[in-house]
Amino acid sequence: MPEDELAARWAARRARTPVTRDYTYMNCGWVGPLSEPVIAAMRERLELEVAHGPTTRHVMEDGRERQDGLRRAGARMLGADPDEIALTGNTTEGVNIALAGIDLAPGDPVVTTNLEHVGGLIPVYWARHRRGAEVRFVRIAGDDGPGAVVEAFDRALGHGAKAVVLSEITYTTGQLLPLSAITELAHARGATVIVDGAQTAGHVPIDVHALGIDAYAVPSHKWLCGPSGLGLLYVRRERIPDVEPSKVSGRAAASYDYEGAFEPARDRIAKFEVSTLPSLSVAGMLAAVEQYLEAGPDAVWHRVRELNRRAESVLAPIPGVRVLSPRRDDSRSGHFVFAIDGLDPAGVSGWMQAEGRVVARSVRQHGAVRLSLHVYNTDEEIDRVGALVRRLAAGEVGPERLATFAPAGPEA
Repeated sequence: MPEDELAARWAARRARTPVTRDYTYMNCGWVGPLSEPVIAAMRERLELEVAHGPTTRHVMEDGRERQDGLRRAGARMLGADPDEIALTGNTTEGVNIALAGIDLAPGDPVVTTNLEHVGGLIPVYWARHRRGAEVRFVRIAGDDGPGAVVEAFDRALGHGAKAVVLSEITYTTGQLLPLSAITELAHARGATVIVDGAQTAGHVPIDVHALGIDAYAVPSHKWLCGPSGLGLLYVRRERIPDVEPSKVSGRAAASYDYEGAFEPARDRIAKFEVSTLPSLSVAGMLAAVEQYLEAGPDAVWHRVRELNRRAESVLAPIPGVRVLSPRRDDSRSGHFVFAIDGLDPAGVSGWMQAEGRVVARSVRQHGAVRLSLHVYNTDEEIDRVGALVRRLAAGEVGPERLATFAPAGPEA
């Protein structure tokens, strides 16, 4: 598509994203801003329930149609089939379902990385705490290329690894990991691959069938810019029967009576869905996924990395600024991560919001600030961030003063 047509597409998306009228919003890697189509879908569903009640026939039919529509749209986005998609509460729930559902014996190795979010890391630790699994870490540096990453996984997997839990894009540095090569290697060793896709859906094109992934969990509320409280879990069709649900409801029963007869549903993806789903979130996430698919996953991926390169060209030359996100195109994503020597990152992000209405976040693990750059962002906004960072790097705001802008609690 010609560049002018793409530019018009991103300008239209920006115009439909109300927060951009007052803020430079660069934090969709934590929570993305709602657009007008998503808001309209949620409002339409709310008004339907208010007018007719949540359990009248046509309201319930509308709800079922939206759920089925979300499974179909989610399957298109992930490169899966609708009957391989479960609707969950968020990414962390999906990772928990997948890891808790596989058979782990004491001493079975579970491999993960040193760059995981707690939503992936703590389920791994819990597998060690409750089931005696052995935890092995793959140590990855931000400037490691795909070859070095695969070699590190090769060493950690060894022989007998039972599972691999990893993020395709790391939340700390924004590094894109070579998931296809890692999966091929893990499967050759007999390991189940579970992907934390918190930073991928709405960001990078995904094809779980081509990758051969066993389980892939994504959220609504980050790069998709949908509502919170909902996510998707893909489980490869061949693996659904042997991944046991950790929480169950009637959907996990193939048949039962009140005399003791019970037959579990083994090959049905719905066995992972426990109870009533939030209808407004279903409506909003469906609209968000459709918005992303209409924009074009490949076009979005190209644009966010283009913005990343722009950020590098603006911020990297500033004295005292260190770029921590990958500067290689084979590992680069829409996350741009930087640190300013001697300055607390939470204070930096807080000051940028107070002074320049720039919404970003700190990554305490690396003492850094993370910009999540999406298609509604502009080159001019990156230049604005550059001007603020130059002031900080030049010492215009001292560390003591900067500390007053740090948020009171930890950033998730």
